[in-house]
Amino acid sequence: MQKQQLNKKIVLTGGGSGGHISVAISLLAELEKRYDNVKDKLLYIGGDLGMEGEKNARSMEEKRLEGTGYAFSKIRAGKFQRVLTPSTIPLLFRTILGFSDAYNYLKQFKPDLVISTGGFVTVPVSLAASLLKIPLYLHEQTAAVGLSNRIASKIAKKIFVTFPQSLKYFPPNKTKIVGNPIRESIFKENQGTELLNALKIMKKENENLPILYVSGGGQGSHLLNIIVRDALVHLLDRYQIILQTGDNQTLKDYEVLENDRKKLPKEKQSRFFITKFVTDFEIGSVFKHCNLFIGRSGANTVYELGVLGKPCILIPIPWVTHNEQYKNARILEEIGLATILPEGQLSRESLLQTLQAKMNSLKGTTYSNGDKRFSVDASSQIIDSLELS
Repeated sequence: MQKQQLNKKIVLTGGGSGGHISVAISLLAELEKRYDNVKDKLLYIGGDLGMEGEKNARSMEEKRLEGTGYAFSKIRAGKFQRVLTPSTIPLLFRTILGFSDAYNYLKQFKPDLVISTGGFVTVPVSLAASLLKIPLYLHEQTAAVGLSNRIASKIAKKIFVTFPQSLKYFPPNKTKIVGNPIRESIFKENQGTELLNALKIMKKENENLPILYVSGGGQGSHLLNIIVRDALVHLLDRYQIILQTGDNQTLKDYEVLENDRKKLPKEKQSRFFITKFVTDFEIGSVFKHCNLFIGRSGANTVYELGVLGKPCILIPIPWVTHNEQYKNARILEEIGLATILPEGQLSRESLLQTLQAKMNSLKGTTYSNGDKRFSVDASSQIIDSLELS
């Protein structure tokens, strides 16, 4: 395909969780395939809040966009809290300030359209776009719909959804099922990083021991990290583990677990690899060679597992809006890929028992082509609908 010149100016916004940002990155990749001047025509608006408890932290979207060459502006993002806490009023006030920031950025940049991939950071941007009469396009990743996109959907020109279960939340005349934009990197094998070298050793030296990929999402999960730590000796008797911890500078899970790893017998150290993040360069190899995924059930994670047909044990976050992670996990449970382990039942013993039962159920079973219900061309469908040419 010969690249064209992009004539329209675009604002892309999404943040607060890895899922929202990954969808945005996938849309950027599709734009880059079609146009050779995307960086000149696009502004990414994100938030300024890092992980809770961290001082002077940068948002996930700011970190992900760093070094890409895309213009990035951040607003003073706030969150709508359903339970009154000491931070409720300050966060609500930040939303008002964020609207002012977003309005000024949009007025200065003068985009032809705004694309929102969701998250609390997008509400001020969406409202500012409406006030300035800039067309707004939304993508909803989850089976249940959060407050941010419910608000933005009232003023959106077009809404794209991942799952049929989401249709009931939006006006049918402007809503379309496209699936979830996915990273092309999940299909690619690479080599050369420390993680990929460790994976190669796992495959070569302990080929009879299944490889588990444990991840709590882009920011990691302290709960999953400590459960793995508690069960580590028992796990390493039967499995090899790649654990993505996140980089929480308050709890220091990565540092604690890396110190534990160094205390293991030499033969077990090579069976346990710890990383703060699994990069896009690495994820395809990790997914291909892991026998089982254990982790949260954010929409992006669930969709990628469905596309790849990867068996998994999912531990939904119970306190997210509308119990959306459980509803996401149910989609994979219904097609036989997932076993759901509720967080309230999670312990060292329950993890080991669930894991053993899952591995026993997989004997003689091959999952290789994924499920046809998971589309792989969502990014293309969305960009086609924007009428950029």
